[in-house]
Amino acid sequence: MGALPKCYHALTFFVYAFGLYFDHYKLNIPASSSSYRMTHQITGGRWKYLTYIDLVLQCSFFGLCVLNDLLGSETVVANKRSFLQKLRDFLLSTLVVPLGVFIPLIFWGLYAVDRELIFPVSLDAWFPGWLNHLMHTLPLIASLLEVVFVNHVYPRGRILYIPIIVASALYVSWLCFIAYYAGFWVYPVFEVLDFKSRAVFMACLVPPNLFFVFLGQKLHMAVWGPIKGSSRRRGKKDKSQ
Repeated sequence: MGALPKCYHALTFFVYAFGLYFDHYKLNIPASSSSYRMTHQITGGRWKYLTYIDLVLQCSFFGLCVLNDLLGSETVVANKRSFLQKLRDFLLSTLVVPLGVFIPLIFWGLYAVDRELIFPVSLDAWFPGWLNHLMHTLPLIASLLEVVFVNHVYPRGRILYIPIIVASALYVSWLCFIAYYAGFWVYPVFEVLDFKSRAVFMACLVPPNLFFVFLGQKLHMAVWGPIKGSSRRRGKKDKSQ
């Protein structure tokens, strides 16, 4: 791997880490606002927001990339890959790309229709615009650039799609638990929907994520050529070549 991808990993990790630090320690949420209550006093804290979960995921992933650059491996031969590289490649293809694309698109899509459903105007007084873009724009750019800059080994078959299905089901269950236990919906858009519309909306969130897994794989193939699977058999074949 050249110097450019390594510098990209380090810079992106630093940006995400700073965003997390600022969000935790420097963001001055008015104590009288509903956002303060939602973030500090209600079940789940920041962990009820998919944006925050993704921010932690993206930061952890690029931290893993930096660690792999220093201590791991960089090969498409399956049985020569280090554990760090295997974990990096798996996370990118199954969670980092689909969530990195999905969250910005759904956020800015709802924002364009009616921002009060996703990011009320009242937040502008204390939530900086650069942090908003770090959370809701950078994941799209950074995850796709990672596909372009680095040749990853993609899982073969259904395993590629299982993690995002499980993650989606867990998060929807988490939202429903909060709604039942705390008596409110995390996102205002769910408040304006009836039960059937809410169920349809939640169900419709899964197919786009599956498509983005597929899209990430196709982008990888367009940049790097046919995907070499992570099976040991394929690794031996590549090694002999």
